[in-house]
Amino acid sequence: MENFVFGIVTGSIILLGAVGFSMTLNSDHFVNVAHGQMLLLGAYLALYFSKLTGNFALGAIISVIMTGALGMLFYAAVYRPIKTKGPLILLFTSVGLSYFIWGIVGAVSGSQTQAYEIPAVRAIRVFGTPLITSYELTIILVAVIFAVSLHLFFAKTRQGKLIRAVADNHDLARIRGINPLRRALYVWFIASGMAAMSGIFLGMISSIDLELGWKQILIILSATVLGGLGSTYGVMFAAILIGLSMELGILILPSHYRSAIAFAIIIIVLLVRPEGLKSVVPALRGRPVESDMESL
Repeated sequence: MENFVFGIVTGSIILLGAVGFSMTLNSDHFVNVAHGQMLLLGAYLALYFSKLTGNFALGAIISVIMTGALGMLFYAAVYRPIKTKGPLILLFTSVGLSYFIWGIVGAVSGSQTQAYEIPAVRAIRVFGTPLITSYELTIILVAVIFAVSLHLFFAKTRQGKLIRAVADNHDLARIRGINPLRRALYVWFIASGMAAMSGIFLGMISSIDLELGWKQILIILSATVLGGLGSTYGVMFAAILIGLSMELGILILPSHYRSAIAFAIIIIVLLVRPEGLKSVVPALRGRPVESDMESL
């Protein structure tokens, strides 16, 4: 039971990172490898600001906002000027940006593993069995709140429909008087902020090190592939499945095979069902945006 609960926690952390990755993929149509380093930035900025302010929650909030702002800056200064060069150039640029962020964080913080200075807590007992800590429960609740909030934002609000319209047809949206740059900046702020939360939550349940971003981007990619490229709802569902697979898998395999389980999922899905879960469960495809464009 403990592995199942921790699988939900792990899946919730993956969800926050993977949904942000899926948002930038849908918005700008390239694989942003540097998204993994936004988890790294968020984790280390929270460490710095929590020490500076003496309050972990405040430090985490500042980190999320600052990482979101940096995401907008990277898009405007690095990606947007070369957007017309095509997705392959953007991909290689994101790899270069990944190494830049990784090098800066390493130069400032050092290469040693670090941990947040947060008080230890006892696990909440259910029928006498320690099952989940308050930190883990918080992670699950935040992931659920963000998943529901994003659904309502994109499905019900005008700004969400504008973002969907730009992602679907950039040129038509511009003709209709929509500002694509403004919508893209919104997407990159939200996506980078969610990545920061994912990195912070990883640090809360374990520790943080310079390899955090490199390790997590591969797991995020596996959730994106499993969920189906372009399907935000599919990615949400896939993130939980991968989290459960990783944690339940170590009941059979040695613990150092934990990440390998996620990579195996990528291979299997690409071989058997390249379209991902959205081809199996129609509800995970998301709503068509044509009606949104017409209603604007």
